[in-house]
Amino acid sequence: MSAPLPARRPARLAPLAVASALAVAALATACGAATPTSTTAAASSVPSGSAGTAGSAGTADAPGSLMPRTTVGSSALASAPTGASVVPASPGRHVVTLDVDGQPRTAVLQVPEALTAPAPLVIAFHGHGGSGANFDRKLQIEKLWPEAIVVYPDGLVGHAGKTDPEGNRPGWQNEVGGEGDRDLHFYDALLAAVRSSLPVDPDRIFVMGHSNGSAFTSLLLNQRGDAIAATANLSAQPGPLLATDPVRSMFMMMGEKDPIVPYEGQARSIPLAEQKLGVTLPAETTDRYLRTATGPGHHELAVYVHPAGHEVPDEVPPLVVDFFRRHTLSGG
Repeated sequence: MSAPLPARRPARLAPLAVASALAVAALATACGAATPTSTTAAASSVPSGSAGTAGSAGTADAPGSLMPRTTVGSSALASAPTGASVVPASPGRHVVTLDVDGQPRTAVLQVPEALTAPAPLVIAFHGHGGSGANFDRKLQIEKLWPEAIVVYPDGLVGHAGKTDPEGNRPGWQNEVGGEGDRDLHFYDALLAAVRSSLPVDPDRIFVMGHSNGSAFTSLLLNQRGDAIAATANLSAQPGPLLATDPVRSMFMMMGEKDPIVPYEGQARSIPLAEQKLGVTLPAETTDRYLRTATGPGHHELAVYVHPAGHEVPDEVPPLVVDFFRRHTLSGG
């Protein structure tokens, strides 16, 4: 992918900005894109899945089961999370459709049972060629954290990735202005819609992604980080965006034999993140391959380097959930 454009925040930490140039290649190897929202309320039954896997490009998604679909039409959503309910508030699994800038955008929404208090919100972005339904099947965050509201959005075709140079499979923008900022608009509308209908704890909004979805996660932290408590980057790292990111707790996962986003490039983000958070990772690991360090303001850097490839090992989603549980926006 191309190098990210300058972020909205003023550059900080000059050494970081210099060192970050070394990380451009890591972020530029595999990424994909999406589009914005509208607001109407309707319901019908539709298949939950779309083509792609939970993060690997080029594999067909398994057919989804039928479930309620809610259609939401747009302008009011991007402004404030107030007004009439626009996504299902009932417990269970739903497919939500938002009309963002005239383009239908979909997401799997998992609503927990008995929401009686503000709940954490996790938004998880699949990799290039994937789908929200398949990423849900892979991660199952709602089972690992039953109290959390979980959203698995779907990307759109049009963003070229390493394994899809013509952009025929769904993915996400990875730079400011990419694909008309359609995915930043989608995120804004989706977050507003969920917050207008469900009791989201504003102190516990978490964003994560795999591969191209991880690149978009990095862009969200850089451009929408004021409301994000912590992030998890799986198989693609923030690289140069770290120079202008807000300071937030970060989980990074990378495979030493990754054929799509090479480990050497991803690893360049580790010292940048250490400098950003004011921490030094220990040599010792826990939970097989995990190293963690906590710095000022309770901000934590967690790095999981496994010996395999681009996929998400089964042990990683529980580690991410445990990591998210430890952090809040106000408390680091």
